[in-house]
Amino acid sequence: MKSALPFIAATLLSLSFHSVNAQIKGDPSFPGVAAGATVEKSSSTLSPDLQKLATPPKKAAAAIGKPIPPGVGEYTGYLQLKGNNVLVDVTAKEDIASAKAELQQLGATVISTYGRVISASIPISALPQLEGSATIRFVRPAYKPMHVGVRYAAAAGPKPAPVISQGDTAQLSYLARKQYRVNGSGVKVGVLSDSYNNLGTADIGVDHGELPGHGNPFGFKTPVQVLEDLDSGGTDEGRAMMEILHSVAPGSTLAFHTADKGQADFANGILQLASVGCSVIGDDVFYFAEPFFQDGILAQAVDEAKKRGVTYFSAAGNESIRSYTSPYRATNVEPLGPGFGTAHNFSGPGAPPRYFQPIYIPTGGIFITSFQWDQSSFTASGVGDSTDMDIYLLDNQGNIVAAGNSNNLASGDPIEVFGYQNLTKNVTFYLVIVKFAGIDPQNLKYILYDDALFYLTKPPIPGILTPSLVGHTKAAGAISVGAAYYQQTPPYGVNPPVLEGFSSVGGVPNYYDIEGNRIAPLIRKKPEIVAPDGVFTSFFNPFNETIPPGSYPQFFGTSAATPHAAGVAALMIDAQRLHTITPSQIKGVMESNTWGMVDPYTPGSATGFNFAAGYGLIKATGAVGEVKFPNAYVQALQLQPLCSPDPSKTRNFQITNPNPFEVQVSWFVIGSDQRGSFTMQPGDTTFSTTALYYRGGPLPVIAGITWQDNFEFPHLGLAYSTRAQCGKDSVSAANSDALGATTATGKSFAAGAKPTIAEVSPNPSTGLFRLYLSLDQPQNIILTLYSADGRELQTQRVAAATSVIDIDATAYRPGIYFLKIIQGSEVKTIKLMKQ
Repeated sequence: MKSALPFIAATLLSLSFHSVNAQIKGDPSFPGVAAGATVEKSSSTLSPDLQKLATPPKKAAAAIGKPIPPGVGEYTGYLQLKGNNVLVDVTAKEDIASAKAELQQLGATVISTYGRVISASIPISALPQLEGSATIRFVRPAYKPMHVGVRYAAAAGPKPAPVISQGDTAQLSYLARKQYRVNGSGVKVGVLSDSYNNLGTADIGVDHGELPGHGNPFGFKTPVQVLEDLDSGGTDEGRAMMEILHSVAPGSTLAFHTADKGQADFANGILQLASVGCSVIGDDVFYFAEPFFQDGILAQAVDEAKKRGVTYFSAAGNESIRSYTSPYRATNVEPLGPGFGTAHNFSGPGAPPRYFQPIYIPTGGIFITSFQWDQSSFTASGVGDSTDMDIYLLDNQGNIVAAGNSNNLASGDPIEVFGYQNLTKNVTFYLVIVKFAGIDPQNLKYILYDDALFYLTKPPIPGILTPSLVGHTKAAGAISVGAAYYQQTPPYGVNPPVLEGFSSVGGVPNYYDIEGNRIAPLIRKKPEIVAPDGVFTSFFNPFNETIPPGSYPQFFGTSAATPHAAGVAALMIDAQRLHTITPSQIKGVMESNTWGMVDPYTPGSATGFNFAAGYGLIKATGAVGEVKFPNAYVQALQLQPLCSPDPSKTRNFQITNPNPFEVQVSWFVIGSDQRGSFTMQPGDTTFSTTALYYRGGPLPVIAGITWQDNFEFPHLGLAYSTRAQCGKDSVSAANSDALGATTATGKSFAAGAKPTIAEVSPNPSTGLFRLYLSLDQPQNIILTLYSADGRELQTQRVAAATSVIDIDATAYRPGIYFLKIIQGSEVKTIKLMKQ
């Protein structure tokens, strides 16, 4: 290992420079004159890149209305061409079934539909026939998605057999398996990535023990379930992720679905994995046309999976702060000529205006960007945007070399995507953003993908080097995962751990909900956690780099971090045994069991949540240990009264949730029909009730809350309201309704009243039953076991019981028995079945 460290360090330093700084010295100013437009911009049903694909070059240039110099063209490497077909994402106008039928009549193969989007493979020759379609609103390429693995270095050293991820050590999951005797057994984990076995070598991984399957030498014989693989051309990054998963949770069963056949197919793949029993899913995919400022169809599918009980992990991305974010600054300047849009001013207030932003693209380098603004996306909500914005890339001579200039009013999406490969010696280019039609947006954002860098201008352009974590990884239902190189973690001698320089930073708001309504900026805490990367796999070499003899390739990127986190979730579910742990609980327990990490972009920052490293690097021993069966890890909620502006009309209460995860809570008022339920976030939440009267006289208001612990046992909290008036009285016992706590029927309610509940698991059992008590304080318990014919078999008296009592029935024959439980004045009988 030591001999390879200098090479690794050099590689990481290069990655860090291009990702963390994302800028280069220099302050070039645009020396040329922008070439004018020749014809008006097209209102085609096809995106500009599809128009070029389907039309001879001269016609294509006229169709988009901008001259393209000979020999220099837009990068098309992200188009997914399959022979004479191209993979597309189609937006239906209203009736998706009619749009689907029209595509099929043109010879297209419909792969999947989700919401308003159809993923399909269509003959290139059929594209012109979509113009003027009555059922189809817009067609764009299903851009080859970005997989967030990065270039790596190969590390020398003895080949382990099988290859085990070093991240298993860095996050202590190897110790968690040993200490708590778990391996993910009984848990199914799904992966979405490019491909599983396009290389045809999956069986080798099975035979060596890196994957489960019939030939696995360690007894993990259940093969990977492949729901849908990529037809061809994949790097098998999904299989590399599964090797990491198998290192962390070798007892888990695995399933795979490609994410590379369009957004609709990706969304359906998420739900298909959930439908076949995956309780944990991880992906490492981002589509350039995912909305930045609204939950698109992929985010919506993630949220639906969470509702079905799936804990969903998504790679945060590898763009660090390689983004430009700015309020839109309108001008009357038309840099591309009259009638082709007014420029956005890149300069801040008080600085000379700047309409051409310099961008560095090395010779041979690729620049891909997604440019968006804060309006609703039709594909996400059915409500389209109100502005047509365009973005152009110019060279030093003023030639437009690439553009994102579709008709956004026609497409309904405030999104422009384009790419460019620099095949010239010139490295300085300029971005121009113009408003072509519609109302002014409020905010703009684009992200630098691949090789482009910002210039460090004087004065610096405000808005560069801003968060880049966007798309479905910032969905409410996703756990977004950042990356730390495994050798820069506490088990390898570095504490606090160090964030990878490329790991994407969160903090990008949503401005619209999925109904298309403008909302107050919603910023979710993303990423939530960090997991290791830079680890060995047995085969994964997507960049075809030379691997030294006696070594294995290393897998860097948040793509590699994500399966480490998903594997820990599988261990947690295995440890909890009952499989009642929820995705929110897994997320909260993980967040509270980490090594804290500092924000590398905020000098002097302390550990704790930040938008670079979330809550820190996963500590698997803590997370698994906290939920180890039969521990109760859901702390009791607390209910207390608050003052009221007018106690004669309303009474106020506060619920405190001390857990690091959300809890489902129901509240009610005794003796009335006032009730409600909600998902309570960590911290304090208040609710109001109406004051009660009987025959003209006031009644005490006694509110209750109910929730379930991790054994699915209900708990109850009660509190008397207060008659204290805010700003006048103190909230004290003297003002409590407890002083007159008698209902209209004359029954008194004790201030500390609590339920007494018990359940048995496992039931049926081969001999040992366990009684689980849901008690907020110790109680004396009497337990009596009876045969089916009423004979008393055994009696236990347990003083100050709290949670779990063993009932040993190994000496009795299989059959039905009854357990009588006496807790104070409460009596309950439970039927037991001995197998």
